[in-house]
Amino acid sequence: MSALRRKGSSIVRSPLSREKPTARELEIIRLLIDGKANKEIAAALGITVRAVETHRADVMQKLGLHSVSELSSLRHPQ
Repeated sequence: MSALRRKGSSIVRSPLSREKPTARELEIIRLLIDGKANKEIAAALGITVRAVETHRADVMQKLGLHSVSELSSLRHPQ
């Protein structure tokens, strides 16, 4: 899970780049690469769309990725 730290008067997430993806994040990566939408992933895993978005953002930060297309390229290198 990401660590939280205080910056001024707000709380922000600290970088996750040193952490490995969790089992749930890997599950979500596989479904994203297969072309599933967040809503479809949420229904398939029995979680909320917001939870999918959070897992997706966390894993992409851990892997240093900025888009789903970059994520897809991990499976299909050119």
